[in-house]
Amino acid sequence: MHFGFIKEIGTKNSSLVVGLDIGTANVSVVVAEVNNERVARKASPQNGAKGADVNILGMGTVPSSGIKKGVVTNIESTVQSIQEAVAEAESTAGIHIREVYAGISGSHVECISSNGVIAVKEKEISQKEVDSVIEAARAVAIPFDREILHVIPVEYTVDGQSEIIDPRGMEGVRLETDVQIITGTATSVRNLLKSCQKAGLEVMDIIFQPLAAAESVLTTDEKDLGVALVDVGGGTTDIALFKDGHLCHSGVLALGGNNFTNDVAIGLRIPTLEAEKLKKNEGCSMISLLRDTDDVEIHSDKRTGKIIPRSYLVEILQPRAEELFSLIKEEINGRGFYGYMNAGVVLTGGSVLMEGMDVMAENILELPVRIGVPGDMEGLSLAARNPATVTAVGLMLCGAQELMMARLSRENTVLSGMRNRMKGLVGGFFA
Repeated sequence: MHFGFIKEIGTKNSSLVVGLDIGTANVSVVVAEVNNERVARKASPQNGAKGADVNILGMGTVPSSGIKKGVVTNIESTVQSIQEAVAEAESTAGIHIREVYAGISGSHVECISSNGVIAVKEKEISQKEVDSVIEAARAVAIPFDREILHVIPVEYTVDGQSEIIDPRGMEGVRLETDVQIITGTATSVRNLLKSCQKAGLEVMDIIFQPLAAAESVLTTDEKDLGVALVDVGGGTTDIALFKDGHLCHSGVLALGGNNFTNDVAIGLRIPTLEAEKLKKNEGCSMISLLRDTDDVEIHSDKRTGKIIPRSYLVEILQPRAEELFSLIKEEINGRGFYGYMNAGVVLTGGSVLMEGMDVMAENILELPVRIGVPGDMEGLSLAARNPATVTAVGLMLCGAQELMMARLSRENTVLSGMRNRMKGLVGGFFA
């Protein structure tokens, strides 16, 4: 149904991009308008959508239902959560949402390395050869029950010369590439697609959430020096390791903010909703940060408010936080990347807002730690610039990048055709 107040976006000078983050705790939607002309001028394959003229028009966030540890467990409940978040975003933006870039995560997501090699028939390497060598690297044995989400080139090698970021325009006879292939179970991918479709949305692309979060919070310098992006969500913790400007490893831990909430609910014998509220408002991961006079009020279904020392709450939360960061350290160490994380660790996700999380992370990981928030962009309010919105904003930026690259590709195709026609005309004149 189309209403008179709905804005029409999609003219030749602008495009509408929507990021949809379907998380275990919340479903978030970010709607933005992208200026095609400015994006095309500022963009390149190396810098992606960085610096693009993106204007955020609206956002919507609602509690999630039907998602457990990043995986759809109840389609109808998930559909309802998506529809509510989309309706909120439509209301604030004054725009009807039809297409989205959706995020996916969960312990079912895996990352494997692969290599591809081709012979270069022409002297100069073009986009055609780059596509061919990536396709060769993609041709690995993938179980029938898994879907490829991304094939990410790490580096190229031309005639033995390695560490090449973009080989186009170079001359050589042998082209190689090392890639990271990110896969997810086919069932999880299809259920996510089905939930979006039943909510009335067309999914333009499914993006692994740590990659989206990286677009939102990481700088080029951090990726070059070596950095670990850790997104602590409601049901899972996503880890993405970058060095030399590219993704070198990703992993998912089946532990997140809901584990903290459940510990509080059981330890203090209070309802889960009250435990979540208590964790957000009074939570702290380090007892050494408390004052002796700190008290909190708790409520249960059958009793009135009760005052307890805040230390009781922290004694429940601290062991879980220690476990989380110890597992993160094991993941980084176990993959052999600890010595490369020169830029330290960037923490995102709503759970890292709990007091002391960054301090404890520094103590356990023994690396510099900062809390990541979306970069400053037009339309993004100060209230929305927090770790909980990182993934949704990043999904929107990934969508802007895909639109921009498609536009550049079309323009290059048109220009190439024009040049070929001109060559034919010139050849005809001198034949």
